[in-house]
Amino acid sequence: MTIAILGGTGRIGRHAVAALEAAGADLRLLVRAGGAAPSRLPSVVVDLDAPSGLDAALAGCERLLLLTPHGPEQERREHAAVTAAARAGVAGIVKVSGCPASLSPNGPTSTAVGHWRTERLVERLGLAFAHVRPTFLFQNLLETVAPVVARTGTLVGPFADEPIAMVDALDVADCAAALLLAPELGDRAHAVTGPAAVTHRQIARALDARLVRLPLPLVERALRRRGGSAWEREHQLRMARHFATGAEGSPSDAVARLTGRAPRAVEAFLAEHARAFARSPRRRRPAPAAQEPTP
Repeated sequence: MTIAILGGTGRIGRHAVAALEAAGADLRLLVRAGGAAPSRLPSVVVDLDAPSGLDAALAGCERLLLLTPHGPEQERREHAAVTAAARAGVAGIVKVSGCPASLSPNGPTSTAVGHWRTERLVERLGLAFAHVRPTFLFQNLLETVAPVVARTGTLVGPFADEPIAMVDALDVADCAAALLLAPELGDRAHAVTGPAAVTHRQIARALDARLVRLPLPLVERALRRRGGSAWEREHQLRMARHFATGAEGSPSDAVARLTGRAPRAVEAFLAEHARAFARSPRRRRPAPAAQEPTP
């Protein structure tokens, strides 16, 4: 069985590729022009903005891992990949989707709505499917929390006691790999979480950091200072409001059920990456910037 991989170089995809390769799977990586791919694996250059070559790239593949970065073009690109997969005779798709509680036709962001629509398209085309729906990734903390904690000893952001069942990207990758290797995909969605709900107050305590909660207007101001697109700022703010409801606070059994082992706890992740959060004696500027969640 040949498995096509779309999105095999990101924080989830590269670990899924490693797990599949270790299992001896026959892989074909679909990579963008100029994108990096392991030289030891077969790869095909594709362009989701000009998807005419996707049919040939997917020919002979039985399953597809569909994993695209979020952005304004996400839904259109995913739809191009799914329809090409159907034309090429791909039997089933494992889609890495969005946060479980965010997915609906009225989701909090265009990304969440796009994930929901892509899932429906896969089902409507009659493909076998497994939708992998991870919550907030531990790895996001390295981008949002670690720089500020290391510089100031303060965890600053829009959350304090709101529960989020955060999950390790490696656990998400292992779930996706297990599904791709399974005899049947099962035609179901899997909410993939860590072992328990986590709050930013708990994280601050584990890091021995002071917790400062910012109201969303100040978070928005910090985002504007940081720069970036208006689309990304709006996405971050909408997801912050979503996480603040506690809607993503319920842990699931998906990791244990799919991989046969317990999901990783946030304390283990923080300990492993302690150097990223450690405060340097030379970093004493008390100018914390807000951090925001990225699903």
